[in-house]
Amino acid sequence: MGRTGHCLCGEVTFTAEAMPRFQACHCSSCRKWVGGPFLSVPCQKAEFQGPVKRYASSEGFERGFCETCGSNLFFHPIGSGLHGIPIGLFDDQSDLPFKAEFFIDEKPGNYAFSNDTRHLTAAEFREKFRKS
Repeated sequence: MGRTGHCLCGEVTFTAEAMPRFQACHCSSCRKWVGGPFLSVPCQKAEFQGPVKRYASSEGFERGFCETCGSNLFFHPIGSGLHGIPIGLFDDQSDLPFKAEFFIDEKPGNYAFSNDTRHLTAAEFREKFRKS
């Protein structure tokens, strides 16, 4: 489903083919990046316009942010067509049910979601998304 969105200041806009769901990542990098679990929509064919800065956050993965306002824009497995885009950036967030949690074995014990979601450990996530 084609969706649009923008960063906090509006300098970066995007279009993306969003998969009909959102997910949470509990890894320490995501928690440092967003200050809590990273709630994102998996997308294909994401196209960003504006002052996007990319950061190689770990081997095989990069993160993007707006150079103007600092809004987090995406998590991207390098070499794939997939981008995890924060759900809050989308102009229309309807029809996106909460479906999965990643790095469940790294989730702190001080919060929990009540939704019935698929759980992947760090090892399961790396196996599924890291390029060989």
